[in-house]
This record gives sequence, structure tokens and C-alpha cells, in this order.
Amino acid sequence: MVEFAVLAPVFFLLLLGTIDLGRAVYTYNAISNAAREGARAAVPYDSPLPTTTSVVAAVQSKLGGGFTLTLDTLCAGLPAGGSCPTVPTVPNTGYIWYGPGIGQVTGSPHPVSVKITFLFQPWVPVVRDASGNGVTFSAQTTMETEY
Repeated sequence: MVEFAVLAPVFFLLLLGTIDLGRAVYTYNAISNAAREGARAAVPYDSPLPTTTSVVAAVQSKLGGGFTLTLDTLCAGLPAGGSCPTVPTVPNTGYIWYGPGIGQVTGSPHPVSVKITFLFQPWVPVVRDASGNGVTFSAQTTMETEY
């Protein structure tokens, strides 16, 4: 009983830490795939041309439920730089940022970017305390347009 009492907290910390690590990897892969899907939605030459609304809808549809993302209204459409995109401060939420040029015909292919910034909050109290407010994950995809 004494040995179990000594080892059980360590065992459960490792077990729950492994589950949290799995959640973190899943979250990063999900936002990475969603950013890629958003950039893909901005690339094709269709009639009508893609809009920023269709890009955000593609990101949201790829993520499904469980993720709270909002459009980064301060920086959407601006080139990346400075404090853009905005870093989330509320755990388990994030922002969608898209670069300029979506749906704009410039005569030659040009890059379009979609970036998602997400603040991941671990479940395990020891890990959560060590990470402060959480761990910020970012995934950005840039593709060349076809219009």
C-alpha cells in the first residue's frame, strides 16, 4: 500500500501528461490542416472568385466543433508584421488571419496566406501551472493563386 501511495501520483501524472501531449498534437494538426484548407479555398480560379468569407468558412468547416476561432479583425487583410496576427489571451480559443490578395485579380499569380493562432490549455494541473496561461500554437499556409 505504501509503495502504491508513493508511485500512484507519478504514474497518474505520466498517464494524464501523455493524454495532454496527445491533445496538443491533435490540436496542432487540426489547426495546421485548417490553415491549409483555408489557403486552398483562396487559390482556385472559379466564378465567382473566392472571397474572404469563403476562406474563413473553409477553415471553420475543416475544424468542426470543439475549436473557438474568431476572425482577427484588427489584422485581417494586412500583411504579416508587427503585432499581427493577434495572440489569443483566453485559453482554448484562437484567431484566423488571412493576408491580402484573396479574390483580387492582379494579372499574375500571387501568394495568399492563412494563419491560425490558438492558445492551448493543458488539463493536467501541474503542466497547466508550468505553462502559465497556456501554449500558443501557430500554423500558417501560403499558396500561389490561379487567377
